Amino acid sequence: MIDSILDPIFIFVSTALLSAASIKMLHMYQLSSYRLHGVMNWLKVSHYEYFLRYFAFAFFASGIAVLFNLCFVYVPQIHYFSFLFYVFFGAIFIIVSFRTKSKVPMAVTPRMTRLILVNTLLCLAFSVGGWGLSKTPMQEVGYCVLPLLIPLICLISYGITYPFEKLIARSFIKDATAEIDKRKASGMEVIGITGSYGKTTAKNILAAMLATKYRVCATPGSYNTPLGICRTVNDVLGDDDRIFIAEMGARRRGDIKELCALAKPDYALITGVGTQHLETFGSVEAIADAKFELAEALPSGAPCVFNCSDAGAAKLSERFDGNKVKAGESEDCAVRYYDVTYDASGCTFKITDGKETIIAKTRLLGRHIPGIIASCAAVAMPLGVPLCACVRAAEKLSPVPHRLEVSTVGDKTIIDDAYNSNTEGAKNALEVLSAFEGEKIIVTPGIVELGDMEKEANITFGRQIAEVCDKAVLVGSRAKFMAKGASEAGMTEGVYSVDSLKEAKKILSQTEGKAAILFENDLPDNYK
Repeated sequence: MIDSILDPIFIFVSTALLSAASIKMLHMYQLSSYRLHGVMNWLKVSHYEYFLRYFAFAFFASGIAVLFNLCFVYVPQIHYFSFLFYVFFGAIFIIVSFRTKSKVPMAVTPRMTRLILVNTLLCLAFSVGGWGLSKTPMQEVGYCVLPLLIPLICLISYGITYPFEKLIARSFIKDATAEIDKRKASGMEVIGITGSYGKTTAKNILAAMLATKYRVCATPGSYNTPLGICRTVNDVLGDDDRIFIAEMGARRRGDIKELCALAKPDYALITGVGTQHLETFGSVEAIADAKFELAEALPSGAPCVFNCSDAGAAKLSERFDGNKVKAGESEDCAVRYYDVTYDASGCTFKITDGKETIIAKTRLLGRHIPGIIASCAAVAMPLGVPLCACVRAAEKLSPVPHRLEVSTVGDKTIIDDAYNSNTEGAKNALEVLSAFEGEKIIVTPGIVELGDMEKEANITFGRQIAEVCDKAVLVGSRAKFMAKGASEAGMTEGVYSVDSLKEAKKILSQTEGKAAILFENDLPDNYK
């Protein structure tokens, strides 16, 4: 009678423990865009830390439970008392796991909800099996080894949900494609923006320019995937919107082509070609080819604007035989800027389309900003927005959050450039830092996703840090490479290597007097 009452309770408790202990790993699937390669990379860079934690959970729970059972072998129902050690160590594991706050919290999306539900059902099935094995000669080991199987349970859950998620995604894409076709038939224009950097900034600038004349809908935040664009089209795009701006991101060849098949752009803007996501692309040439997919997808005669202040985009423009529009500093650009001055408040420059010349002053920081503004103007002007209106719209904009966003705390100036650092962006951010007064400090985990180039890129970054900074707080596994570069460049003092942002902030709390602090890149939890 006792068994029939207690068994379901213990199975339920085991299911709850395994499900809670799975959350961190399921979160890594989400941060890795539900790609197994990303999850494996997280396990590798974390030195399989969670495997070791699961092993410790299982080892101590089973070892102490078996020892307790042997010591009190003649006590009735000792089997249930031994189970409490499994619960105890499971609770410790969960507390330790959730004690550290994730930099990017889990988004409880419908997809994640489905994954958690399937994972919970599998945890229940494994708990039933483990509890059944505990009634055999395996005893407590039957259920205490279950934590070792959590990675497998998560993988099976992913495998079960994956084909269904593909079907759901296809349904969303089908609906969004039909909606775009319908809206384009009624006169809506679609603009695609891609590049290794500056996509979101360009999207916001262009949307502001076009909003002076049209109703504009742009993909929000960094929505630059098929489902991100689908969600915008299905849930945000209004009946009166005349222009739709789609930011297009890529990690592999074919990604932009897929997005273009969905959005069907009438205009294109390529902001630049760099080393962002080099690890997944394999080469800079592959990155350039991926960005060029946007130009290739345009209908005959449609304009493609190239930000020729970026060497990669300028080179890419040479491949395009269609309606090519160049923006940048050179004389052959349709929209050209010159006489640029930079300071801590932004930048001032002259911009011309050959007919009129306007002095522009913007609060947006960075050497790339004039080229981005000129490129956006080159898109907006053929749509009927005059150059003067383009410039005035750009002048009113504030920085995009976490992209060279400046704030002040007392006599400390904080430059938040925490979003997605790359080699070009990191160098640019240091140049911005150099324009501020006071002690110059950088906090950074370095640059990621560069494959075999990552070590040398971070050494080079360290050398660049030494040229600008008085103090460098280097976070994580790439700190040693940046420290090496800084040392080679003569920065032998003021370099701190720490394991976490929390430790970095402790060092910053000791800063006295006026200072400018640059937070360059903030890696999510699937990087170390």
